[in-house]
Amino acid sequence: MSHTKCSGLMFTSAVFATAFMLSSASVFAQSAQDMQIAANLPPLDAPKTAADVNAPSALQARMDAQQREIDELKAMVTKLQATIAGMSQPVASTQPVLPPATPTNPVVPPVTWERSQTGSGGGAGGAGSTGGTVKLEASYRAPRELLPDIGQIGAEVGLFLGGSMNPYKDDAGFATGGYIDLPFKNFRSGKLSYEIMVGLQTAQTTQTSTSGVNILTNAVLNSYLGNTAASSTSPTSFLTGPLPITSTVQENSKVLTVAPMELKYTWTGMGRFRPYVVAGLGMYVWIGNDNNTSSFNAVTALGSLANVPVGSSTLGAVLNSILQGNQIGGLAPAAPQAVARGVPEGQGNLMFGGQYGAGFEVRVSPKYSIGLDVRRNQVEGTNASFTSFAFKQGLHW
Repeated sequence: MSHTKCSGLMFTSAVFATAFMLSSASVFAQSAQDMQIAANLPPLDAPKTAADVNAPSALQARMDAQQREIDELKAMVTKLQATIAGMSQPVASTQPVLPPATPTNPVVPPVTWERSQTGSGGGAGGAGSTGGTVKLEASYRAPRELLPDIGQIGAEVGLFLGGSMNPYKDDAGFATGGYIDLPFKNFRSGKLSYEIMVGLQTAQTTQTSTSGVNILTNAVLNSYLGNTAASSTSPTSFLTGPLPITSTVQENSKVLTVAPMELKYTWTGMGRFRPYVVAGLGMYVWIGNDNNTSSFNAVTALGSLANVPVGSSTLGAVLNSILQGNQIGGLAPAAPQAVARGVPEGQGNLMFGGQYGAGFEVRVSPKYSIGLDVRRNQVEGTNASFTSFAFKQGLHW
């Protein structure tokens, strides 16, 4: 019995709720008619006020104003999101920085285009429209430059000092030079860089040299003295004396190395210790001369004949002035007049080749390093290749 009463009570409640919902929907749907409540019904002949007549138009105006505020807020949110997205990107790689305005680098102002934008909206009281101007800016962005916002870019300039094995079987000597290292790509656990290296090495070596000029001089002297085949002088003695034709000389050599195009790979994942390998093309200039001052003396070789007068001098002194000194190609020194003017004496050659090597550097500080470098130079020609090894120090920026 209680179950039946509960069911009836629930049915009655559902009927009243449905009737209330239907009456509420019909009341709110009447946008252009007066709402009347039986308990508070005005007289049928009561006049309508201006507020009652204009109520729908005022409601529509408020709705339009609220819609405009919503549109403005949406535009502000979109602009804020774009600004935050731009701030989260790396400035150095994807957001070029405009340099300060200078007389030689003016900042170009942004170019602005304006486009009108209209929108329409409607309601029960009529239709309305909103208008505005959208500004589209195309700002000039200069490419990023090293200056004036200079920073740590991984470049290096340095000097090296050490020794070298020299070409043409010369003894080991002293070597020095400099280099510049410009990085251009990160690769695996290191970096690739472009290197330019210039080096100079020198050596002094004791060699043996036979002078063809001395042979011709002996032939002239023997002819003058009458030492010919008629006087039982052999051809060998006729050419090899009285002046020595083979002398012990000191060879002074210099090698200029210019490597304008080299690739260098440096491992950077080992902390302060950074090994590297390097290879590239090179150009080489060799300059040298043979000095016979310590082994050739015409006065001693000629004996009494050295005092034979020759103009205002003697035969021995004249021969020493033209045959003693820095020989060019192991034949004869430069002319006495050229020597007096300080003209360099020697011979040389320009050669092409390649260079490869390895080494390491230790970062003492972020901007200073020390290390060792070993390089092999493969140069065209016989016995022209050589190896250099040096202590190096670099400045980083």
